[in-house]
Amino acid sequence: MGSINLLLPDQLQQLRALERAVAAMPDFVSASQLLVDRLAAVLNVRAAVVEPRNGSSHVVCAAGKETAADDLIRLAHAVAPASFHSDERVVETGEGDVVWTSLPLHGSSTTSRLLLISGDWTASYWRLQEAASRLGHACHGLAPPPRRVVLDRRRMMPYLLPRRLARAVHPTELHQTIVDACAVAAGAASGSLALVDADRKFLSIVATHGYAPVLVRHLRFGPGQDIIGTVFRTGRALRVGDVRRTRDGQAPRLRYRTGAFMAVPLAGGGQARGVISVADPRQAEQFTRQDLRTLRAMAGVALLALERLIALEQASAAAHAAAVDPLTGLFNRRYFLTRLHEEVQRARRQQSPLAVMMIDVDQFKQLNDRLGHLAGDVVLRLVGDVLRRSVRLFDVCARQGGDEFAILMPGSSPEHSRHIAERIRSGIEESRLPGVPSSDEVRLTASIGIAAFANTTADDLIDGADRALYAAKRQGRNRVCEG
Repeated sequence: MGSINLLLPDQLQQLRALERAVAAMPDFVSASQLLVDRLAAVLNVRAAVVEPRNGSSHVVCAAGKETAADDLIRLAHAVAPASFHSDERVVETGEGDVVWTSLPLHGSSTTSRLLLISGDWTASYWRLQEAASRLGHACHGLAPPPRRVVLDRRRMMPYLLPRRLARAVHPTELHQTIVDACAVAAGAASGSLALVDADRKFLSIVATHGYAPVLVRHLRFGPGQDIIGTVFRTGRALRVGDVRRTRDGQAPRLRYRTGAFMAVPLAGGGQARGVISVADPRQAEQFTRQDLRTLRAMAGVALLALERLIALEQASAAAHAAAVDPLTGLFNRRYFLTRLHEEVQRARRQQSPLAVMMIDVDQFKQLNDRLGHLAGDVVLRLVGDVLRRSVRLFDVCARQGGDEFAILMPGSSPEHSRHIAERIRSGIEESRLPGVPSSDEVRLTASIGIAAFANTTADDLIDGADRALYAAKRQGRNRVCEG
């Protein structure tokens, strides 16, 4: 029966992430084809979806290397009609060691269907069955379209794509949605999306369809280099019937059935963002002009989504910069006050503890005058590092201005706040300025004041922490006081 295969954790994660993409397909045939294409790429196997039809078994779709028509016929004959309602886990085609693992697609429709993957996966059967069940539910309600609708699907895809892209919130998900939709609309077995880097020095492939992305993750294309680089530089789409007849005359890779491909630039406003490429037409030996027009329409929609993603990332970066102190990398006073009012409201609703801590570097002005402003900046950065290392991930550390810092600690009891404050005080005292010999004249210490929430206002909390800080100063500095 051959070797037993094991499902790796990262492969299981990729199968779980496939659920949303499958559910977004317009019909069951499209969903099934996407399912087997991604399974073949992720697990490096052959995959097929089989359903009962007229008293026999019918292969809805299949993918994977060396999956010829004769193989599908043998597979359909090997799956008995009773298999759709049995617990049989392995299907043998009767040819030596050729076996398939059978996984029911529960919930895919009222008709029983099976997902078959080549090889013996019984050691990971239950994990695969869990993934198959989830994918089956994702296909629920997607019926096989009439044959005439299959042709219309290519024209409909540019109109369906914007809704799917609007739901994609992560760059990886957006990139995968683009390449999957373009390949399906163009009737291609494989595809890739290449984007230019920030410096516009090279393009790299960020998503693939029909084969594993790890195969091309290392590739880099300079503008004008290879087919992708040429399309990017010239801004002209390419439709080639056989890659061996191009100027470079390269033989197609083994993962491709034909030498046919298309490549379209993602360009607008005089600037190109990348290239979308597809290869291996499913129903012919070459792509048609209509396929190229479809791919161009898809590229236009994809470009808008990529521009939107870039705008959102720039807005997020600007918002982050507006909330962060550039010297220490801590949050600034404005962000701290906003969060303080939010946490006070939450503490009042939930009757949960809340603490505010004010920290002031002792004798900072004298130290700054003695060692210079550059050394003063180093001191502030050192203090910022101590604060980050001493608090929890969800505590808010901020620079209030000058040498004064503040910490917002949701859910922190008085005992916990005192413990953290003492850790900060000793951490600052043990810090040393790089290149400056340790002595009493350059000794680095801080005074800390703490105030606990007692169903008061945000202003009361800050006043209480300030009063405690001034008490620590009056009592000799380098100490912690509570308000």
